[in-house]
Amino acid sequence: MKKFSKRTAIVTGGASGIGGGCAKKLASEGTTVLIVDINKATAKKTVEYILEHGGSAEYLIGDVSEENVSKQMVDKAIDMTGRLDFLIQNAYSHTSDSGSAIETTSDEWDTGIGLLTKALFFGAKYSVPAMTESGNVTGINTEWSGFGLRNGEPPKQNIGRIINISSVHGIVQAPKSLVYASGKAAVIGLTRQMAIDFGELGITVNAIAPGHIVTERGQKAWEKSGDKKGFHLFELQYPVRRTGTPEDIASSVSFLCSDEASFITGTTLTVDGGLSIQLQENIVMRLKDYISENPEIKTPGNKKKN
Repeated sequence: MKKFSKRTAIVTGGASGIGGGCAKKLASEGTTVLIVDINKATAKKTVEYILEHGGSAEYLIGDVSEENVSKQMVDKAIDMTGRLDFLIQNAYSHTSDSGSAIETTSDEWDTGIGLLTKALFFGAKYSVPAMTESGNVTGINTEWSGFGLRNGEPPKQNIGRIINISSVHGIVQAPKSLVYASGKAAVIGLTRQMAIDFGELGITVNAIAPGHIVTERGQKAWEKSGDKKGFHLFELQYPVRRTGTPEDIASSVSFLCSDEASFITGTTLTVDGGLSIQLQENIVMRLKDYISENPEIKTPGNKKKN
């Protein structure tokens, strides 16, 4: 049997990028996956990929910041297999997340924060009861073993997993990123609160804070207006000397979904290749030297033409 046989997962924003990587990874490990996304063509393509590789998946088109969509996705997951085990909350649109408090409009704030936070609230609201009703997939409440005294019945374990995708932008800040940075910081707070509320139900709740992850869209941007030396400029910011891939995040999600992670909850796992742990002056000086040696480098979003 595969690692997650008989499990069912919802992956929001699961058509491509980090969400697509998570959907493919969980499916390859035996999970039946429901992809929820606003992009039908890409969602359909990802489902087809999973099916072609022996997995099981379906998709639902909708905006998860709308309550009826969150309810609908849980109902559909239950219809698919009769249970729900994992909720991976990843959906976000980068259409209007740049600007300071002076520059950001109230509509941009409401839209961005709504998708970053309200969607997670709705997701948990409808997923937690479904996970509780589904119970442990093995049908066995693991008995206590090890040191320490126990009183009463063993605690519920491995009933469900909620994983919220935050960002290093929720830990360290960047200029003119009010909506995105505030929202991703709020994701961390929501995760901690949910972990407190749902732990006794046997449901753990954790967040992942990715660093620079090169997705399909990011790759296209580099191919259009970047070059190898420009990309290496980004790699030099990381102690591991590379940027991340969707598979890096998917592997972390897989671990947090596993039974081995049943004592981990309320934490934010930073998956950023060490980006956020460094003294900034050192990074600046290293990059300064590199740019001086390679003045012709090209990166997406260059304001100055070479």
